[in-house]
Amino acid sequence: MKKLSILFAAFAVLFLVSCGKYEDGPGFSLRSKSSRIAGSWTIDKKLENGVDVTSEWVGNGIDHTYEFTKDGAYKSTTTYGSGIVNVEEGSWELTNNDEDLTVIYSNPSSTWTDTLTYKILRLTNSEMWYSRSNGTETLETHLKAK
Repeated sequence: MKKLSILFAAFAVLFLVSCGKYEDGPGFSLRSKSSRIAGSWTIDKKLENGVDVTSEWVGNGIDHTYEFTKDGAYKSTTTYGSGIVNVEEGSWELTNNDEDLTVIYSNPSSTWTDTLTYKILRLTNSEMWYSRSNGTETLETHLKAK
């Protein structure tokens, strides 16, 4: 009986580890996907077609903050060294069986609205990685919890 319990436990652990939704993990989390997204994030790394372009997005007085609330609100704030601040607001939701993050946003001072869908690659309490392709280029973003 003891061997059967050990075998069952080992199988359960293997099953849980192999159930990860996102290609870069995690394999298992006690927090829901929405709870892991909710929070304030900053850019850790940006890749364009596999080439690191982080320095174009971070540093030199440029700061990006992305805020996702549990109720589905979204806000992006970009502050430039010159003091200019750009704000975009909208909503977010998990789509495509929770594999994608869809953001609908606009700039409060204009009338345009845009919708972008990102493929989630990694989603933990402290990291969110996603990518978006427009056919000719792929932009991968690594965010870290603020």
